[in-house]
Amino acid sequence: MNPTFKQLEAFHFSLKLGSFNAAATRLYTTQSAISKRVSELETMLGGRLLHRRPTGLSTTGLGQRLVPVAAEAMQLRARIENLASTQHEIRGVLRIGVTELIALTWFTDLIQQLHNSHPELRLEPLVESGITLFRNVELGRLDVAMMAGTYWKNGYTTVPVGKTEDCWVVGAHVPIPDRPLQPAEFAAYPVLEQVEDSAKTRYYSDWRAESGFVFGPVFTTNSLVVRREMVACGVGISQMPFDYVKQDIDDGLLKIVRSDPMPPTAIYSAVFHEDNRTPVLDLVINKAIEVCDFSSRPTFPTADSALNPTIPLD
Repeated sequence: MNPTFKQLEAFHFSLKLGSFNAAATRLYTTQSAISKRVSELETMLGGRLLHRRPTGLSTTGLGQRLVPVAAEAMQLRARIENLASTQHEIRGVLRIGVTELIALTWFTDLIQQLHNSHPELRLEPLVESGITLFRNVELGRLDVAMMAGTYWKNGYTTVPVGKTEDCWVVGAHVPIPDRPLQPAEFAAYPVLEQVEDSAKTRYYSDWRAESGFVFGPVFTTNSLVVRREMVACGVGISQMPFDYVKQDIDDGLLKIVRSDPMPPTAIYSAVFHEDNRTPVLDLVINKAIEVCDFSSRPTFPTADSALNPTIPLD
């Protein structure tokens, strides 16, 4: 018996998005169907692939060996799907909104790959806070927005694209107890926050309230870059995506502040009105899921790259 694409994609997206439920939403099926496909794959391969824990899914040794195979299968499937449709069918303009974190990490890769595979498709991007992006979707000014959150409003579809593991960070030179801080202890430190209309702030507000976090002086900014720099300078503590600040931690600019509890995983989704689904929209969302990587940074061509023909000087 051979594995099917459906079984491999169930495994691939369950692990990538963190749960069977998120994979079911992405693949337009039910959680039970995803669980069944993964179980069938486990039976076929003779061992468990995923650990099912309250905190999410993680791979077993066998599952880890299957990860690159499943990824290759997804790439092969995408190539087959591309053969089934000609390039001239994917054209026009898609108005897309993204948050600053996405813009600073994998969004450039998304634009470049779509341009290379579908040069007649043009993206019109808007970088804004999550709630502002959703208002633009509601007003018909955007076709889709990508931001934190798994539900926004009845009548709107959310398709999980990726996830981030957040942590509290502070400047490496700032003295912090070498133990997990309790939520009430955060009142002793200045805290740097995103503005109130941030999707991330909305995503974490209930968890913080339920956990009893108490903050002292709070500084807000709508810029992730500015917040990162202020934290590195020692202005205060801030909750930030680990993948985004990992290099700063490795370079000795920032350090992790442990808390009890630590922030839960944040799911990022593509959000659009349920009546506005099109093949172009599906193409862009699928490509976003493929390239989503919050640890990535745009790479820039140099003069030596010779990407363009030499321009004559006379």
